Amino acid sequence: MSLSSRALEVLDEHWAVAAIGAGERKRAAELVCQRLARRAVGRQISFSFEEKAEDEPFLERVALAYELAAIEGLDELSRPAGGDRELRDQAVAASFRAFDIRRLLPVPGERLDRLFFVLQLSAIAYCGDRWADLRRWYREQGEALRAPSVAAAEWDRRLLYRLFECWVRLFRKEGWDDLDRIREIVAGLRSDQAIHEERCLGNGSQAKNRAIALRLAALYNWAKATESLARYMLQGEPGNPFGRLDKHFEAGIRAAAASGDAQHEVVLRWLHATARIMVTSSLWWATRTHRSKISDFVRSLTHREHQAMFELLPPQRAALLEQGLLDQAKTAIVVDMPTSGGKTLLAQFRILQALNQFQDDRGWVVYVAPTRALSSQITRRLRTDFKPIGLRVEQLTAAVEVDAFEEELLSDRGDKPFDILVATPEKLSLLIRNRKVERPLALVVMDEAHNLESEGRGLRIELLLATVKQDCPQANFLLLMPYVEGSESLARWLAQDIDAGRAISLGTAPWKPNERIVGLYRAVADDSSRAGWRLEFETLTATEKAMTLHGTHRVGGVNPIDVAKSKVLVKGEQKGFGLQTAAIGAVMSARGTSIAVGRTISTVWTMAGEAARSLPEMDKVPPDIRLVQDFLRTEISRDFKLVGMLEKGVGVHHAGLSDDVRALMEWLAETGSLRMLCATSTIAQGINFPVSSVFLSSRYVLQGTMSVEIAPREFWNLAGRAGRIGHDSVGVVGLCEGT
Repeated sequence: MSLSSRALEVLDEHWAVAAIGAGERKRAAELVCQRLARRAVGRQISFSFEEKAEDEPFLERVALAYELAAIEGLDELSRPAGGDRELRDQAVAASFRAFDIRRLLPVPGERLDRLFFVLQLSAIAYCGDRWADLRRWYREQGEALRAPSVAAAEWDRRLLYRLFECWVRLFRKEGWDDLDRIREIVAGLRSDQAIHEERCLGNGSQAKNRAIALRLAALYNWAKATESLARYMLQGEPGNPFGRLDKHFEAGIRAAAASGDAQHEVVLRWLHATARIMVTSSLWWATRTHRSKISDFVRSLTHREHQAMFELLPPQRAALLEQGLLDQAKTAIVVDMPTSGGKTLLAQFRILQALNQFQDDRGWVVYVAPTRALSSQITRRLRTDFKPIGLRVEQLTAAVEVDAFEEELLSDRGDKPFDILVATPEKLSLLIRNRKVERPLALVVMDEAHNLESEGRGLRIELLLATVKQDCPQANFLLLMPYVEGSESLARWLAQDIDAGRAISLGTAPWKPNERIVGLYRAVADDSSRAGWRLEFETLTATEKAMTLHGTHRVGGVNPIDVAKSKVLVKGEQKGFGLQTAAIGAVMSARGTSIAVGRTISTVWTMAGEAARSLPEMDKVPPDIRLVQDFLRTEISRDFKLVGMLEKGVGVHHAGLSDDVRALMEWLAETGSLRMLCATSTIAQGINFPVSSVFLSSRYVLQGTMSVEIAPREFWNLAGRAGRIGHDSVGVVGLCEGT
């Protein structure tokens, strides 16, 4: 069950929340944004927010109000779907709000308080659909997640410390080994039980022995539930784990209550609900009714050595479990989802389903991407993910002709024909019109399908879809895009049957892949040094896509890059917008890769040169950069200026570079090797770079020889690259004020 905006509105009417008052709730939300911004980018931006001593107890009080509302619905979250829907919605919405506050409060220093704080915060995150944010919080913590030593600890404390370690692993899920270690820990506890249990109970007091026995019973049941949950997350077994989980959690809660340990009882109630949510959000559960290629794919994702995947993001779960992405009766599905919401994984599941359906006819799938850059990235992703299950992925060039190599590829004369082609719309149109592939087309996946609304490409894409409908009547469609009007009518038009189209709308849900600071930056004079200048960043709050922050804040120090003040500021008038963009990009690159967007290719080269000149030497140049430098020296020139820029971790990406060089820049950005990437606005077309910030030197972009104002959709698509899921809790997006 996914969180809705309506549930958040209704939550404000709950007695505990309403007692806080609308004004104080608004103040709490502003304090949360301020603390999150300072924690995320406080080293680069000197925020002018004022902190007061009474802020912390105030936030504690607001968090407690939300937690009270959540606890009322915890039992509903711990049961199968159904029951009291309003209480379930209330629990999810209240947990969503409570996590916002709790993650920014200090972790208690006392040992037991710290353990229960981490466990409860983690459970709140799951109950509020915030587990992606929780993992980012985990990455920021060190000692808070460390399990206490069990040396010389009493048996009940030893059990608690070990179980804390197990649940940190369950929440963290850094890989197969992280979860597999839980089995070893629980097995070790079973071995220790015979040694320590008798000593723990032999203290001579019957009343004390009874209380300890009940506490041990609660811990033993907790351990069994933990083991069952870890096994399911690893292997998907047993097929329905809820019987065991409910049995052990319910027994543990009863024992904790009977022992008089209220803290233990409350945590077990939170973890019971969390366990059910963790199961229903797992890859295994979402695909449990699908066999063959899909189950093999899930197994490969959970077993891979790097970036193993066990759970779906909330919008992915909603698409698969609630909105019927894999409904075989639907031949055309349009999915609108926010940038970084996980569209590619949804496409992969639909691709595998189509290949299963058309297996006897040797059907094939085409993944359509609007640009060569995105095509290359999608090809790398699909090849990596599908190689373990034996699928062949091939990419076609963007040229409007089929060369000899592609003729051979499409003829299927090899030992194993391709399963999936990645192509641009123009190339697919050529293939369909000339009937280059004799096998049936099973599925068309179109990424960045919002280009249907663009003046230049929209008509061509619409014509392509109509051609596929006409010439490949058996083909299914999956269109992926941010929110657009008319997605339902588009799905019905594509479907061969009016009832076979489905629109899955996830773009307006409260869940967001990350928070975002949006603002304008400008150069101002700084009299602390001769002819000095610095940058200011004015936050904007005119959209719900941005954090609620107010004020103008200092960015970096004096003279952030080594250029004269006269090049960025003359008598109070802004100039040198590309240089200002290079400066703020260089400052913000200290927290992760930043993208600096220039209006023209010459501006991009200027930005990259000044940023590279001003940035300090890298402690160690990554091996990936060394490989690219060697390639550029060999294939282009030893004096090619990009070689020297890469020495400082600065890359360049624009249409004037060859396909190979652009692909290498994309690869370096994907691996996180770059500090800064200077590019033209074409970088917006779906590139999945893990960047921390995006800055635009102008609100105008070139279209051919004309300069036009960037469309709102294109701006937000570009802004969506900042702070992407799994990388940063806050992304920073800036536009140069003078433009």
